[in-house]
Amino acid sequence: MFRNLGYLLLAITALAAGLVFYQVSQLNAEPKLALVYPQPRALADFALTDQHGQAVNRERLYGNWTLAFVGYTSCPDICPLTLAKLAGVQPDLAALTEQPLKIWFISVDPKRDSIEQLNNYVSYFEQANVLGMTAGHDQLFPFVRQLGLMYSLSSTTAEDYLVDHSASVALINPQGQLVAMFKPPMQQGELPVIDAQQLLADFPLVLNKLKAG
Repeated sequence: MFRNLGYLLLAITALAAGLVFYQVSQLNAEPKLALVYPQPRALADFALTDQHGQAVNRERLYGNWTLAFVGYTSCPDICPLTLAKLAGVQPDLAALTEQPLKIWFISVDPKRDSIEQLNNYVSYFEQANVLGMTAGHDQLFPFVRQLGLMYSLSSTTAEDYLVDHSASVALINPQGQLVAMFKPPMQQGELPVIDAQQLLADFPLVLNKLKAG
């Protein structure tokens, strides 16, 4: 009997040690396609307008985790694919956080993306936690730049012009600070679009690193 008890205690000890090792390894695990900033980056105030015609400023970030990316509704590929992927994984990502998780689609093409156009575009994805917004370039450019993203308009006079823009997704914490960047895989011959499954795998690792400080 004592021998069996010894085996049981040894097994329990090994299990506990394995659990501690797993927890430590998870804390030290590095996300594959995400960059966590050494220090949270405070965002200056900004003034945008959402798809419902309501003002959006820094206070709208408070109390939520926010995944933000830039694009435009006439984008033929990266934007609809990215928005579809983010809308699809939003419930799974939100389950990992105590605070709500929102997705911001920031249109950098205010000339064509009216409030009505934005509303129609975002509503197509049928996800209440996805919000579209835009503004004049005087507001958009500094806001996008402080998110660590970019966009560029061509000088063409054609109506069907393309807009060059980042494909990465910025993560903002409930204090309104930029804390991480999720990047798309870069493979020759393929569109740089966020990998939904990799985002799901990286997201808890990012949260662990942020908690560890």
